[in-house]
Amino acid sequence: MPRLGLAFRVLKIYLSLSKQGKQFLIKASRKSRQADKTLARSVLSDLSKIHYFIKNLKICDKVFSQQVSTQLCSLLKREEPVMYARFVSYGWFSLLIWGKLLEAFNIPSDQAAQERCVLVAFTHREWNDLFDNQGYSFDQLFKAFDYQAEIPPQLTFLRQLKQMERVLAPPDHFENFYKHLQGFSVCSLFEYTSEKAEIILDQVAPYVVLLFMYIMVNDLPKGLIEVTPPIARWLYMLDELADLEHDQKINRVTYMLLAKDPEKTMWEQYELCRKIILRSAPNPDKLIQFMESLTAKIITAQKNKTDVESSFFNIG
Repeated sequence: MPRLGLAFRVLKIYLSLSKQGKQFLIKASRKSRQADKTLARSVLSDLSKIHYFIKNLKICDKVFSQQVSTQLCSLLKREEPVMYARFVSYGWFSLLIWGKLLEAFNIPSDQAAQERCVLVAFTHREWNDLFDNQGYSFDQLFKAFDYQAEIPPQLTFLRQLKQMERVLAPPDHFENFYKHLQGFSVCSLFEYTSEKAEIILDQVAPYVVLLFMYIMVNDLPKGLIEVTPPIARWLYMLDELADLEHDQKINRVTYMLLAKDPEKTMWEQYELCRKIILRSAPNPDKLIQFMESLTAKIITAQKNKTDVESSFFNIG
């Protein structure tokens, strides 16, 4: 009977998804089965995991539906299904990882906090895509935050997301988030050069992670703040590892490309995180288990030349 009730809740959430959400879920399921039939089968046969997955997907679906319209896609000259997959997948992963970090410190997060997390994820992805793929500079992108300044149409979505940020996170309730935002200039250090490779991991990555944490919870415990730098470094290193071959092809210099043994370097960073989390967090097990599993999966995907986002179901 409990299994039947859980199946009903999964179906109810599925039916409440937008048209794009339903299509995305079906495609993600199919791609995961093709990418790794064993892992996909184990995930898809576990109703509790499906429920956890689709519940987080519903939050991302809601934020996307509120922020992205047909008119916006037309203005940006982008296809809505492509945008959905690009933004919702990152929003979902952000909910997964930062939710587990909060859980490790026994900090609850309600749906409003989760929606704010997804909004910041969308902003982060849009900024990175404009910077990496469309060649906009830090100064050009930062100009979009000045609501009086003229900007090209391609920066419209970035500006819209930043405006919504103040609606969902009013400054008088999220003082620490806006105080942290004052250090945003550190992001101008982001460059794909050998000189900046480690600066990205040590300065930019922890800054960005704390944006996610402060938008969810205004008051963070000291222990959580202290574990942020090594976890942020681990996450950015994983991202660079996943993109290793692509970065090589386009001559993009990253820390992991400079590493003599990327796999060993990755596991060493995980082990450092594990020790710090065990020392600092009152409820560390699920976070550590997730980080170990994700590290192994990214390393395996990189060896097998598998697209990580094609194995979407298997990340959680």
